[in-house]
Amino acid sequence: MAKVKHTLRGYTSPKPFETSETDRCIAYDERVVDEWLRELSRYGGGDRSLEGQSVLELGPGSDLGVGLLLLAHGASRYSACDVNNLVARAPQSFYDALFAKLAATVGEPQVRTLHAELDRQRSGQPSQLNYVVQPDFDLVAAVGRASIDRVFSQAAFEHFEDIGAVVRQLTEVCRPGATIVAEIDLKTHSRWIRDKDPNNIYRYSDSLYRTFWFRGIPNRVRPHEYRAAFERCGWGNIQVHALALTDESTNGTSGLDKRFQGAVNEMDHLSIMFCATRGG
Repeated sequence: MAKVKHTLRGYTSPKPFETSETDRCIAYDERVVDEWLRELSRYGGGDRSLEGQSVLELGPGSDLGVGLLLLAHGASRYSACDVNNLVARAPQSFYDALFAKLAATVGEPQVRTLHAELDRQRSGQPSQLNYVVQPDFDLVAAVGRASIDRVFSQAAFEHFEDIGAVVRQLTEVCRPGATIVAEIDLKTHSRWIRDKDPNNIYRYSDSLYRTFWFRGIPNRVRPHEYRAAFERCGWGNIQVHALALTDESTNGTSGLDKRFQGAVNEMDHLSIMFCATRGG
């Protein structure tokens, strides 16, 4: 059913609501940024500052609200790379409402600066909002080598087909000492079943799962595999902790394909926060 939906409609917004729902979209973007900064503070021993930092978001989704919020928090430059140009669908009313809300916290002069950056981005001029659509997800071409201080990601890693290739690219574009904060959704993504059976995608063999492959299908990569991919590229101080665990009532860890059996897979983990630091 998920493949049929993708075939008919293509890749749609990862948010469980439409971009026309302005208040919900703004609240979503604010929550994402707050959670990243809270996690950055926890990981960095209280330091959550983005002042003067060049940040990269992987798969920004349906609007540039997160980018504007990160710039408002002091980031010197926001870059984002995606394979689908979902941002083009964001209505102006969303940005108008976001700027009106930001004016109360950062002031009108800062809002005018952010508005100018958005206008430059939309007209194809150089901007602190560097949004790049790359069908092949070429991060080096999008942002350049050794240019990034912080990497953020919200429910994007589980859609990457080749995790190792993405991590190798991150190693190229990040400066030594750069950090990544990524929330990874390990659950089934089909909205009508994820609450009833969050581990549904792990109940099928690799051959059957590949039969219904489409670009963006959850990759079924488990936490230990993310850790290993980053370690191979020289990242350290890797910290992984669960954000959501299975409820015994979902029977989430029984009936799994044999590849996902065993304690190493941590099948009770439904979503995780992943943090790491690029080595020198």
